[in-house]
Amino acid sequence: MEPRGLKKSLSQHLLKDENVLRKIVRVSDVRGEDTVVEIGAGTGGLTRFLAERAGIVYAIEIDESFRPFLDPLRDDFENLRIIYGDFLRIPLSSFASRSPLKVVGNIPYRITGPLIIKLIKERTYVESAFLTVQKEVGERIKASPRTKQYGSLSVLCQTFFEIKAHFRLKPHLFTPPPSVESLFLAMRLKEGCDADLDEGFLAFVRSCFQMRRRLLRHALLRRLDEETITDLYSFMGFHSSVRAEEIEPKAFKEMYLFLTSYRSKKVS
Repeated sequence: MEPRGLKKSLSQHLLKDENVLRKIVRVSDVRGEDTVVEIGAGTGGLTRFLAERAGIVYAIEIDESFRPFLDPLRDDFENLRIIYGDFLRIPLSSFASRSPLKVVGNIPYRITGPLIIKLIKERTYVESAFLTVQKEVGERIKASPRTKQYGSLSVLCQTFFEIKAHFRLKPHLFTPPPSVESLFLAMRLKEGCDADLDEGFLAFVRSCFQMRRRLLRHALLRRLDEETITDLYSFMGFHSSVRAEEIEPKAFKEMYLFLTSYRSKKVS
């Protein structure tokens, strides 16, 4: 049985090649003790291979037209739970009773940014994520400072995760073929997961990159006064002409923690 009427609005591009699906499971190092959350189960091609190896699989699919493909898999795998809903609206805490989660999926390209932000915000429940993403987005995620691709997404991902690009996927491997190549990324949560960084850190990093063509100082002036910026630059050892795209990811954490402490001292 083949799926019909795939929805462009949901960025549905199904990965059909079984060799690639098996490779994804192998690279993801899925084991019997793992709790796996699959994003975008589709017709269940990857779901089946995950369920063969994982302790339990929560397969999430927003499109209920895939029921004829997914529901029969329940009879084949006692460790499979199929959930019809929007991954972005489902708390990861509802899956993490056994162990930290492995998140795996050929994800819809249109939700890549929000999905990664969700993983960061709910990182307490995540061990790792193995995702097929648009190649351009994957390159942004793993980009280095002083490159065109480097931006807030690079900083946020690299602050919380160890990033590795494993392999590219050509458009012909998908149904229907997307217009761009894809990249399979491994994102493993860094030890300690920076529990001292709250959602304010995400907003801070984004604000630093709001004026990419200008000096960092101009972006900071939108939220800080001159005295605070001068003290920050002195603490960080920044040159007055520094730009956000020149700064290493770890320095953004140092900046944010300095400013958090600085504000507390001013209040007291």
